[in-house]
Amino acid sequence: MKWIEQFSLDNQVAVVTGAAGGLGRELVAILADAGAKLVIADTDEFKLDVLSREIDPSGEKVLQQKCDVTSKQDVLSLIDNAHKKFKTIDLLINCAGILGPDELLFDVSERDWDSVLNVNVKGSWLVATHIAQYMVTHKIEGRIINISSSLGFRSQLKRVPYATSKAAVEHLTRNLAMELVSHNIRVNCLAPGWMQTNMVNNLLEGPEGKKWREAIPMRRAAHPSELTGPLLLLASKASSYMTGAIVRVDGGYAYSGIELPE
Repeated sequence: MKWIEQFSLDNQVAVVTGAAGGLGRELVAILADAGAKLVIADTDEFKLDVLSREIDPSGEKVLQQKCDVTSKQDVLSLIDNAHKKFKTIDLLINCAGILGPDELLFDVSERDWDSVLNVNVKGSWLVATHIAQYMVTHKIEGRIINISSSLGFRSQLKRVPYATSKAAVEHLTRNLAMELVSHNIRVNCLAPGWMQTNMVNNLLEGPEGKKWREAIPMRRAAHPSELTGPLLLLASKASSYMTGAIVRVDGGYAYSGIELPE
């Protein structure tokens, strides 16, 4: 096999949760370009429909499914429908997540905490567990990629629930990897940093932009295309000896220090 062929996802079936979000859409586009068939899941049916038609107007290579990742019934329905259409699930991208409140510690409510941890941690665990069980049952040498963030490692003001949840996702990744290695299922984690979205661009060019740019060693946000190599590495045969790894794509942001109050 030529080295470039290791990165191909031709005829592989990938489930992507949180597919209609900004990051999810970018990951879906990368997987589609690599040849994957896609099961795209989100709670926003309108955005899913738009994304589905963008990927494959014929509908032959894509299945869209409304799914709340915190609902076991929704997750099992997602798996059942994916099997009915494609007869396999080779890859899971656990991308569903919420940012939660932009609040200091004492202003975070119990409801805020529960909502962020419920989606980001319980949702990741629930989807990964049931898809892993499907893979074991059908003897699939699968791959699971959880999505974390720079804040899974780095401390940042006003992000207690979110940062805690992403640290939990990273440790969940290591524990899933340990449990599933004997079943030939590899579990890794992709941890992006600042991405070039309208919201991020406005922030980096706004009144506090200099402060945030200086916090990123590369002094800029990532273009979505810069996730292509890391994602395809973890999603494909190219990472056949990797499991339990956290791959950071953040311009060094996670390692640049801890944000302190002024």
